[in-house]
Amino acid sequence: MANPVVSIKNLRHVYHDQTEVKLHGLPFLVQAGERVALIGATGTGKTTLLKHILGLLQPAEGEVRVLGCDPVKDFARLRTAVSAVLQNPDEQIIGPTVYDDIAFALRAQGLPRVDVESRVAAVAEEMGVAALLSKIPHYLSGGQKQKVALAGAMAIRPQLLVLDEPFSGLDGRSRLETIRLLNRLNCTNGTALVISTHELDIVPEIANRVYVLHGGRLVLEGKPEEVLTRDVELKAADLEPPALVSLFTGLDFAEVPVRLDKTRLLLRKQCTENQQG
Repeated sequence: MANPVVSIKNLRHVYHDQTEVKLHGLPFLVQAGERVALIGATGTGKTTLLKHILGLLQPAEGEVRVLGCDPVKDFARLRTAVSAVLQNPDEQIIGPTVYDDIAFALRAQGLPRVDVESRVAAVAEEMGVAALLSKIPHYLSGGQKQKVALAGAMAIRPQLLVLDEPFSGLDGRSRLETIRLLNRLNCTNGTALVISTHELDIVPEIANRVYVLHGGRLVLEGKPEEVLTRDVELKAADLEPPALVSLFTGLDFAEVPVRLDKTRLLLRKQCTENQQG
């Protein structure tokens, strides 16, 4: 197997207020072109792990490698290959207009003006924010800000795109559009995706591999149809299994002859359809 895009082992971080976050257990690995979901209840350390991938935090212990580099020491080298959408888009939207914000990373790469204009126009159209290019980001709605942040992240065509709870501010239609765009980016450009979420129902639509974080440890790893059907372990990790799994678990409890294999087959079908879509 080729070197992973992301490799994290036995991570420990200590914040300035001496709050300690441990991320031990299974190694966290992301291969080229994978769509990886990191799931866990609120406060389990998902954002801490993602910020280490982005080089925004320095680990007290453990190993973090992104594209074979130390993301803290090689931050400048990785910024053209790694992009992110943070949980609060206000933290990363810095341009005076939507156009300037989407163009920011492209200009930093030194691309010719005509190429910047072409790339911004294309990604803005794809994200449905073309009509907002002249607007001031501060006055946009939460969902619009999320789309603009994602457009800026996608504009550089990264090898790795990291997203922290990217669907939390979106309505149903915008969420579906964003899922399709991310899957298209993954299929077309081979961009690896790392997506944190606590919403298990959407995991089959966005990921082909899943990690579960609980109690400072990565406790489960596997394909969505394998991990999401382990309802006992998920509930122990303070997570509610997907509605489909809960339905079939309830039917089994009522002695209706529904097999676990059927649930896994349906989840696998959901993964495949969304990846192709």
